[in-house]
Amino acid sequence: MRVLKNFPQPNTIKGQLHRVLVWITFIIGLCIFIPTLYIEYRQTIQHQNEEMTHYLDAQTYFFESWLSERSSDIHTIANLDYIKDYNFEKSQAFFQDFKEKTDFTDLIFVNKEGIVQFDTVTESSITGVSMEVNDRKYFQIANKTKQPYITDILISKVTKQPIIAFASPILNAQQQFNGVVFGAVNLDTIDQLLQESRVGFLGHSYIIDQEGTMLTEFINKQHRSSDNYLVDEHILNAALKNKTNGLELYKDANEKWVLAKSKPINGGKWFIISEIGLLEAYKPLIIRFSLITFCLVVGSFFTIKMMLHLSKRIEEPIQQLLTGVRKVEQGYYDYQINEQQLAPYAQEFQELCASFNEMSDKVRKDTILLKELSITCQLTKLYNRRYLNEQGELVFKKCLQEQNHCSCIALDIDFFKKVNDTYGHLIGDEVLQHVANIISNSVRSIDIVTRYGGEEFVILSPNTTLESSVKIAERVRQHVEDNPYYADNLEINVTVSIGIAGYGHSKNISTFYELLDSADQALYIAKESGRNQLRIYDNIGIVDAGQIL
Repeated sequence: MRVLKNFPQPNTIKGQLHRVLVWITFIIGLCIFIPTLYIEYRQTIQHQNEEMTHYLDAQTYFFESWLSERSSDIHTIANLDYIKDYNFEKSQAFFQDFKEKTDFTDLIFVNKEGIVQFDTVTESSITGVSMEVNDRKYFQIANKTKQPYITDILISKVTKQPIIAFASPILNAQQQFNGVVFGAVNLDTIDQLLQESRVGFLGHSYIIDQEGTMLTEFINKQHRSSDNYLVDEHILNAALKNKTNGLELYKDANEKWVLAKSKPINGGKWFIISEIGLLEAYKPLIIRFSLITFCLVVGSFFTIKMMLHLSKRIEEPIQQLLTGVRKVEQGYYDYQINEQQLAPYAQEFQELCASFNEMSDKVRKDTILLKELSITCQLTKLYNRRYLNEQGELVFKKCLQEQNHCSCIALDIDFFKKVNDTYGHLIGDEVLQHVANIISNSVRSIDIVTRYGGEEFVILSPNTTLESSVKIAERVRQHVEDNPYYADNLEINVTVSIGIAGYGHSKNISTFYELLDSADQALYIAKESGRNQLRIYDNIGIVDAGQIL
């Protein structure tokens, strides 16, 4: 056994054979792995590029059609006889009726001096009648070119809200400029159209103009400033490059790396920009990479086993020679190597197998330990976030297949930062352990309890209705409140805020991550509402637990 424990010696033939075996396996693996990974990477990028191209083509067609239809609407109105004749009573009635059937938020009649004759605005306490708009670009262009025109972002003089205007000149019988008809569309309408046209794409898209001003997805809708509309310069530059054959890589507004592609619309005045996170884009590559790695590992394992068997057949006669040398060293000079001496080597093979089995058993135990460490929070002994992500999807899919309910409870310890700041992180860790034990003892055996991160915990309850999960959550909340943390004459009262969501109760939930996100939203409202309470994600919004019970 002493020889086997030192096996293989680096200066022996057996050791050299094993080193060569490892290097051969490693080199062959690299020769297979690197080209395969490169090909898979190129295919993934090409597929993502094609998908984003198709998506942008579809959205471009949608928006170009919409812009053309709205511009055509305004042009048609401007050419009506009672519009040209300044029949204001009949025109105003037509404007009001037409507005109700379209996306326009306001239709405005402007005379040739640039004075508003009437409009259809209803959101403001004032109207634009008698306002001068001859300084507006759409009025000047309509007067100069006598052609329809679509503006960039304007701030309405009446509603003070950002709008896009579709303008068309009114021409008299001599084809002379006689005023302007224009229709205003709120930017929220464009944003809604963009979201409605976003079908079958996992990324994120928005529209900007050539100045980098966003036409969708605004910040602080109540009090907007010009800075709220501008994208970063590198995003604008990427759009202006208009690379139709490739993808751009940059950080988005949230400082996250994304792959992006853009396409001009509205005659090149606007750009639709489509972005997708690197992790989402490379997800198929990661899956294939994992599969290739697994196959290579399994293939390498069996290759090594086979070559070990082959090397043993080479080593057997060498072992006879070594045995003979040892005998000679011991003084048995008349010792002769005999082929029959192969028979005793069976015992050596068994010892080798025994050593291998010992190592294999150790590897198995180490693997189990590493697996346990990788899915368990060492502080609370609960499952960790990684385990929740892995098992959550499996549990949720099973509930979908069996048409069962599935609930998710998100908990957060109230004012936990204050505990750390007041008593130190060691006491904070003990409070976390204390709450974790209470949660574990308050739920059922089928519930999956995890430490989601920091002071937040998540309970996944399969085959559980929303009503039952509310009872579980209330039991946990009550037990935490009734059992303060005690240690060395120190008492710390602890409470938790809880958010609950359930599949089968809300039509907005169709995936595990939507279930988890809904519970997290409800948790946020529970904390905002005063803490130490439950909130439930419902079809009508986030409601109090009492409305369910």
